Amino acid sequence: MLLLRHASAGEPMSPPWLDRERSLDGLGRVQARDLRQALAGSPIERIVTSPHARCVETVRPLASLVGLELERHDALVPNGSRKSALALLEKLPVESLLCTHREVIERLFDGAVRCEKGGAWVLEQDAERWRPVLYLPAPALERRRGRGRAAVA
Repeated sequence: MLLLRHASAGEPMSPPWLDRERSLDGLGRVQARDLRQALAGSPIERIVTSPHARCVETVRPLASLVGLELERHDALVPNGSRKSALALLEKLPVESLLCTHREVIERLFDGAVRCEKGGAWVLEQDAERWRPVLYLPAPALERRRGRGRAAVA
């Protein structure tokens, strides 16, 4: 399973209900385009995303490329509960990609992992628990830094 943080979208907007419509910025559009290529070979059966604009825009190019419909789910919004996010993970096939927010990733793993905008974690289920096993840096940033994938224990 792939857990993706949305691509770059600039600074948060106020009030919070307005922030739902915040779009990707220039870097974010490059990240979304590059993500399409970086993950095109991955086995992805479903793409589930937070309904926030920046998440939808992040995975739309990939969904179009692989011929999948985007599924929007409120369990992936920034203020969604850990319980609802875990319940969603349990219902999905392992070959799923979920696009969400920093807050959700931190909540799922008790703040133990970080994820830059446009980065993703490969998750595995181990004894009824999801754990991050491989970090995939944001493609557009990766090209500039010249680094490869980083493993995690």
